[in-house]
Amino acid sequence: MELNKTFKLAALTAAMLSAPAMAEEPVYVTGGANLFLFDTEVHNLDSGFGPWLGLGYQIDDKWAVELDYNMADTDTRGLSPNVSADVSLLSLNGIYRYAPVGQNSLLVKAGLGKYELDAGSRGESTETVLKAGAGYEYFIQPNLSATFMWDLLYSTDESLIDSMPSIGLKYQFGSVKSKPAKVEETKPQVNTLDSDNDGVPNAQDVCANTPAGVRVNSQGCPFDRDADGVYDYLDECPATPAGARIDDKGCRVQLTEKVSIDLYVSFPLNSSYIPDEYNDEIKQVADFMREYPDTNVQLVGYTDSTGTESYNQMLSEKRAAKVGDYLVNKLNIDAARVSTVGKGEANPIASNATKEGRAKNRRVTAEITAIVEK
Repeated sequence: MELNKTFKLAALTAAMLSAPAMAEEPVYVTGGANLFLFDTEVHNLDSGFGPWLGLGYQIDDKWAVELDYNMADTDTRGLSPNVSADVSLLSLNGIYRYAPVGQNSLLVKAGLGKYELDAGSRGESTETVLKAGAGYEYFIQPNLSATFMWDLLYSTDESLIDSMPSIGLKYQFGSVKSKPAKVEETKPQVNTLDSDNDGVPNAQDVCANTPAGVRVNSQGCPFDRDADGVYDYLDECPATPAGARIDDKGCRVQLTEKVSIDLYVSFPLNSSYIPDEYNDEIKQVADFMREYPDTNVQLVGYTDSTGTESYNQMLSEKRAAKVGDYLVNKLNIDAARVSTVGKGEANPIASNATKEGRAKNRRVTAEITAIVEK
């Protein structure tokens, strides 16, 4: 049994090593770690942990067929002393993905396999199993992804169900192209010319000069997962924050020059209501903060000298808080980047002896500074 297991492992490994030679075909290799969870009432085995390998062929952008070899070491239960045992599963599986290859997706799997258990001197057994499972695939790079699966194993020989969670990495060679639909001879031929060989006909290809080997969406354009305007295959910084200023390599601009924006909001007498005329000014502050994600803002509220000092302090804090709420709740700025403070009737910018001066002193101000590339 051990020789048979070694032969299968060697054969599958040899097939995986030859996969790069088929780089023009939609072949992939995969592997990782798995955990066998046994029906202990039947098998009398502890859970077993071990590696697994797989070799697959991507039929189109949704369907694939995959040959897997799963292994684990375990111990028998209820025997004195416990006996070490090897378990292996060789299976052929069909896999369906809900999103096209190249995009993160839920997966479902079904297949048929041969289940072998070798307990040395205690004996060995072989079972035929039906395999069914589901999981998720997350793309780390255009050709490299991580997989998370949970499979159920139904033994047709003993009518029992075991389960097998697994994690792994998958590397895809070649490109995946859906087979064009057959056109009846009596109907006019559809123009399927594909100048850049990306699987999308010229008539539907928005990006008609995609380099060879680059994965594309249904419109023939490369993927841009951080939506910064730089395609993934050119993007050296693939997780740039939304709205950040970037260079032609998709990376955030280095900081070399100071830029700033000021905010001034004036309030009616004895009120914290923000007049509509200042909405655009507050929006400009929000746009500035989105463009420069490292910036924070402190809003400072003031009053005129009308009223008591304690009342003016409360009112100034309330005015600053109102502008802060507007930035966070209406303009979607992260609350952690916004702070407020009230300074009452301190620091007047005009004389409180006149109506006009008092109006100027009822205010919320802010100054935001960032360092950006020239």
